Amino acid sequence: MMARPRVIDDERLLAAAQGLLYEIGPAAFTLQRVAERAGVSAATLIKRFGSKQQLFLALNRRWVDSITPGIEAAQAGCRTPLARLRAAALWGFDDLDSPANTANQLATLALDLQDDRMRELLAEGWLTFEHHLTELAAAAIEAGELGHDRPAAQIARILLATCEGTRITWCVRPVGSLVARARADVDVVLTALAAELERDGPARTPGSACDKRHLA
Repeated sequence: MMARPRVIDDERLLAAAQGLLYEIGPAAFTLQRVAERAGVSAATLIKRFGSKQQLFLALNRRWVDSITPGIEAAQAGCRTPLARLRAAALWGFDDLDSPANTANQLATLALDLQDDRMRELLAEGWLTFEHHLTELAAAAIEAGELGHDRPAAQIARILLATCEGTRITWCVRPVGSLVARARADVDVVLTALAAELERDGPARTPGSACDKRHLA
């Protein structure tokens, strides 16, 4: 006997849960409120995920699984390795240009750090992100857009730390646009790294190794 197809797929439920979590934060987050947002019964959510904790784990897995396709999509249209590295580093910021959204995401991060299974997924996601940045940094080095003084893995860690630090500090003092600040901070880092090429090559005008031609 064939299994009955699901009328409502998990992605719809998880998307509703993710949107609600960013909107109201983990403290006010309940299965009942998720059910209302998704237009289903709380019993449906319990049947699919079992508990609020299991739903959080499913959301973390969804985030991990979204990293590789998200980073690949972010690079579309980039003409140089350095531009692809920049686009990858900034992936995920567009949905956070709201103090409330960012604060609620960080509140969720605090919960992740207190649970072994959620912390494992968080580590898996950040390692995946760092792996992509490392590969892209290596390509930029090979293309002569970044110097050989620093290993690609270190550049990846610097960019990841810059982005996460910007996210946290902006959340505490949300002045201006988070997206604009993140872009500016990443550009400063990449310009500084590109400027190291001057020691090994002919003189360049400041920032020429990381100008709009390379970052487009």
